[in-house]
Amino acid sequence: MALFRPYERKTDQPGRKPYQRTRLVPEPDQKTGTTVPKGKAAVPEEKKSQDESGQKTRETTPGVGAPDKTPAGAGKVKVTRRQPVRKSEPTLTRKQAEAARMQRLHPNLSPKEQRKADRDAQAKARIDAWDKVEASPERVLARDYIDTRWTITEFMFPAMILIMAGTMATAQWPLISVSIGLGLWVMLILSFINTWFIWRGFKKLLLQRVPRASLRGLLMYMFNRSLMIRRFRRPTPRINRGETI
Repeated sequence: MALFRPYERKTDQPGRKPYQRTRLVPEPDQKTGTTVPKGKAAVPEEKKSQDESGQKTRETTPGVGAPDKTPAGAGKVKVTRRQPVRKSEPTLTRKQAEAARMQRLHPNLSPKEQRKADRDAQAKARIDAWDKVEASPERVLARDYIDTRWTITEFMFPAMILIMAGTMATAQWPLISVSIGLGLWVMLILSFINTWFIWRGFKKLLLQRVPRASLRGLLMYMFNRSLMIRRFRRPTPRINRGETI
C-alpha cells in the first residue's frame, strides 16, 4: 500500500522536465577516452609544440619557468662566528644568587649603619624638598629682585660688628658708648623702611609676571635674603647688580 509518493517539482512552463537530481558520475571523454568527473573542469594538459626538426618542446608562459638571471653572488650572507668571551668570575650558585638578592632587598645593617643610612635618607629628602620650593617662579623672581639692587639690610652684619667693637672700646665713656649703641637701632629702622619699599615694588612686578602666585612667606624670605652678604647667599645670585630682570 503506497502511502508516499516521490517528490516531483512542479514547473510553471509546460513541457519542462521535472527537477532531476544531478550526480557526479564520471563521463567518458570523447577525445582521450578517459573519464572526467561531471561538474568539474578538466585540468588542461601542458601545451606542446613541435619545432621544424620534429622534436617536442614545452611552451612556457612569461614569468613562469623562465631562467633565473640573478647573479650567482647575490643572496649569500657572510656568517662570522662570534668568539667566546671568558667570564671574569665563576657563575654563582643558586644559593649564592638568592642570598645576594635578599641582601639587596633587605640589607643586614648594624644599628650604627642603620642610623647613618636614615640620616642620609632624611637629608636627601630635605634637600629635594628645598630644591622643589626654591625652584618656584615667585621665589626665583624674589631672589633676582633682591640681587639686582643695593639694600641697607645687607650692611647690618658689618655694622653690628663695628658697633659692638665701638661700645666695648668706649666703655669708660658711657655717653659715647650709649650713642654708638643707638646707631644699631637706627640701622634696624632704616632696614625695615628699605624692605617695605622693596616689598611694594616687588608685589607690583609679581602681579605682572606671576598673577596667581602666593605671597605667603615671601616678605620674610626677601628680608633674610637681603640680610645675608651677597657672597654667602644661597642659591648663588645669577644676576648682577643693576641688571634688568
